[in-house]
Amino acid sequence: MTVLPFIRAFEQNFLDHAPRWYKGTILAFLIVNPCLLYAVGPFVTGWCLVLEFIF
Repeated sequence: MTVLPFIRAFEQNFLDHAPRWYKGTILAFLIVNPCLLYAVGPFVTGWCLVLEFIF
């Protein structure tokens, strides 16, 4: 079993018909948020989450 079909299926089904730039932005937020929590703490990360939801 190869990983490629799984990755392709995830790419096509993630956020359905949203634009590619929006999918990339959401994935970036998912990666950056835990790093922010570790680096700057929960207060700043919480405000970043608020700004992300406004986006």
